[in-house]
Amino acid sequence: MYRILPSHSKMRILTLLLILVSSANFTFGADLIYEICQQTVDPSLCSNSLRSDPRSANANLTTLGRISIKNAQKSAKAAKKLIHKAINSSNYTQCVALYDDAISNTKKCKKALKSRDYGQLNTFVSAAMTDASLCDGSFGRGVQGPPQLKFESIKLQGLCNIILVISNSLSGVIKLV
Repeated sequence: MYRILPSHSKMRILTLLLILVSSANFTFGADLIYEICQQTVDPSLCSNSLRSDPRSANANLTTLGRISIKNAQKSAKAAKKLIHKAINSSNYTQCVALYDDAISNTKKCKKALKSRDYGQLNTFVSAAMTDASLCDGSFGRGVQGPPQLKFESIKLQGLCNIILVISNSLSGVIKLV
């Protein structure tokens, strides 16, 4: 014994279903970011950096890769600006060259992602991470660089780690749930 619902009840049900379906799409993007970030060395940095871009809400891995590369480039450029403000020794001059390389490597990451060459993407992003690390080590034994530069270096390495996770996910090395 089935009753036929009045048309306004059908509209309410249809509206509710549409809301649920549209919410499911938003949740998918959020879940993908969560899954990626859980694989990184700094999940909080990952989540904040990806979610800060409005394109991330319903993004796929490739779009999240583009966002991550853009964030890494910004970080490398910010570190280079800090160095230019503080140049007073050969250590800083070496760091400028290293961050020039890091910026160049992040640019190459864009091309590798676009061409789906994940091996090259991993190579370039790893090189950018190494550049930042080498700058940190260029000050000599017991000599610390400026704290802001150390912060930017750690941030750049964390952002590059996000790119590695995404690249490895795209290539099938890492399986996201």
